[in-house]
Amino acid sequence: MTTAEGNKPQNKIRVPVRELAAAADPPEDLARGVSSRRRALAGIQEHVRLQSLRPQGWEHEVSVSLVVERETFCLEIFGRMDSLCQTGSGVIIEEIKTCARNPRDLSRSPSPAHLAQVKCYGYMTAVNRELEKVTLALTYARPADGETATWEKEFTTDTLAVFFNGLLSAYLAQLGTRRAWERIRNPSLQAIDFPYSGFRKGQRDLAESVYKIISNDRLLFARAPTGTGKTMATLYPAIKAMGLGHTDKIFYLTAKSPGRTVAQKAVKDLARSGARLRCVTITAKQKTCFTPDLPCDMDTCIYAKSYYTKLNRALKASGGCDFYDQAFIEETARKHEICPFEFSLDLSLISDIIICDLNYAFDPRVYLKRFFDRDQGRLTFLMDEAHNLPDRLRSMYSADLDRESVLGAQDILRDAVPALAKGLVDLQKEMVRLGRGNRFQALTDLPAPFMDALDAFADKAEIWLDSHQDAPLREQVLEIFYPVNGFLNLARHFGGHYRLFVQAPGGNDITIRLFCLDPAPIFSELIKRCASAVLFSATFFPFAYYQQVLFGDPASGPKPHFISLPSPFPRENFKLAVHTRIKTTYRMRGQFYRDVAKMIVHAAALRQGNTLVFFSSYAYMEAVLDLIDPEGLPGPIQIQSPSMDETRRREFLDNFTPGARITGFAVMGGIFGEGIDLEGDRLTTVMVVGVGLPQVNPEQEEIRAYYDAIFTGETGDGMDGFFIAYQMPGFSRVLQAVGRLIRNSTDRGLALLMDDRFVRPDYLSLFPAEWTGFDTISAPGHLAPILESFSGD
Repeated sequence: MTTAEGNKPQNKIRVPVRELAAAADPPEDLARGVSSRRRALAGIQEHVRLQSLRPQGWEHEVSVSLVVERETFCLEIFGRMDSLCQTGSGVIIEEIKTCARNPRDLSRSPSPAHLAQVKCYGYMTAVNRELEKVTLALTYARPADGETATWEKEFTTDTLAVFFNGLLSAYLAQLGTRRAWERIRNPSLQAIDFPYSGFRKGQRDLAESVYKIISNDRLLFARAPTGTGKTMATLYPAIKAMGLGHTDKIFYLTAKSPGRTVAQKAVKDLARSGARLRCVTITAKQKTCFTPDLPCDMDTCIYAKSYYTKLNRALKASGGCDFYDQAFIEETARKHEICPFEFSLDLSLISDIIICDLNYAFDPRVYLKRFFDRDQGRLTFLMDEAHNLPDRLRSMYSADLDRESVLGAQDILRDAVPALAKGLVDLQKEMVRLGRGNRFQALTDLPAPFMDALDAFADKAEIWLDSHQDAPLREQVLEIFYPVNGFLNLARHFGGHYRLFVQAPGGNDITIRLFCLDPAPIFSELIKRCASAVLFSATFFPFAYYQQVLFGDPASGPKPHFISLPSPFPRENFKLAVHTRIKTTYRMRGQFYRDVAKMIVHAAALRQGNTLVFFSSYAYMEAVLDLIDPEGLPGPIQIQSPSMDETRRREFLDNFTPGARITGFAVMGGIFGEGIDLEGDRLTTVMVVGVGLPQVNPEQEEIRAYYDAIFTGETGDGMDGFFIAYQMPGFSRVLQAVGRLIRNSTDRGLALLMDDRFVRPDYLSLFPAEWTGFDTISAPGHLAPILESFSGD
């Protein structure tokens, strides 16, 4: 940007040396090394060890910066050198890089990126200290055995200047391209009006709150009922904020694939209204891979070979398009023979909106390092269906190892790679020792011998993988290395909010599980990756519960703003009834199976349209189904089964047609419990049997005990271990099930809850506002008079 008076830069842009070095020519092919968080931690320790060995006179972690002015940009290049020494003959600058391969091989042919980094440091130091020459050193170190090797060379300042200026030109070209796009994008975003004819009830309030949150780098919890138009109410103000420079990139994060589809439609609607936006959808690698039966390497897969050579052609071919969905990515990637998943990641760098799963932002094993391991400006997170976060985060921050997998890998590697097989023998012996005589244990410490065995195998496997790029058994080694490495990466978070579960039901069946009881200590740190965040859902309440499980103690954690909106739909279109005589506790439910079956048949017969009945488990559902006479129902039955594939799910829903009288049976919290839209008389009745409590098991009991200890002696806003481990997760499933019923302003429906606990004060306090004024029944015959007063029935 230039001033009106001349060509002086308007502002200063801070650029890390690592980012500048990335402007060097990319590698010829996709990297085949094995990266890990363990390696990064070991690298830090190795840096400290090597620095401590340097003689007196060496300085360590030396900051350096250089301001460079160009016609339209003023760049402040900054970084921190590992070591520097001023000798009588000049200055030596050293960069230390850890590796798993032989350091001597690397020192003979250093990485271009490593060379670019140390050359930048050399030039910047030479300019700042007015030196004519400088000696640069790259030391490669292997933490596993302490072996090191150093590449060293003296450069004149003039030679380094040529390199630095070439690198700077490449970076400025990228920066100029980005700024040129912003000059097109920003005016269009500033000028765009709301893309629909008007705001829905509550939609403007949410949009205004989102804009203020993003403009002020804050955090928002939003409960916005179905029909509010949450997606557009968050995306529209976010892009307006982007047009005014309040955010640089928007991540629309979803827990399930239907949310991505809705977000894509909203972006297209914004584009049709005049917004110039580049948007990419990142789909999981296993869902887009063109060669799923082949090893993922450059020699076997033509889509990985010479990836970067072909990437530029693919990017140029994408220049006329701003919307990069899965279909576009796969079509373009196939045409140019490049990996579609890697292509989507490269497109994300030039995109304004990134639509992807939550795990790409918060899972320590698969998060997008290109954004979150270096400064990429002010990021905004829009998190849809945020009620799923507690369970998703616990899953992300937990890991399993089972003895059967270790034994299988051990057998495969025994003859071909005996050193790795020996490491697996040691590991499975430690697993047996932990499981001996105990069917279940919950440990509060990580056993040192077991962790040592994991570390030893991972170290050997890393070295082997880096030095055996083309080995026939490489894929088999990776199959056991990845879970071991993932376990170790998560183990670094271990503390009071974790337990190590040892499950040994018998035989060879031993599972060691690193289980996260409380995701707040990790999530509250990772949320700092963004400048602003909006967490929203139709059932995102009570806010105190989500603040506790996501951020921990309200007094010390992040302090979100809150907004809770009323339902935009006519209250008279929704009828809620609660059957107060049926008991569904595990101890009592068997006595009421027949009552539940009679109630289902009676209610389904009274109502026109289709019905969905939700149970807390498959076993409960099957017990009631055994007592239902299909002849008593007004039409065919549809039954959810475990592990339904996409085709069978679609067939299940396709049977819910207008004018039909289907009675569907499903489980709460399952594939039909949320994220489906059956409008009109495709669904007119929802029945929920039970309060949806998770099954009592050791994991849930540990969560309960953990939070009971937290809330001991405190009010906890009415919360305790049972509420967090069982009651609220269950009631969230109930809310989602009932939420399938009214999907637009003309839908009319009956929700029938069957459980006497629903009228207890602790449950009534959780009812949303639109549930007030409900009716109670205690027998099937009580329902007809209630429906008679429900206008239109």
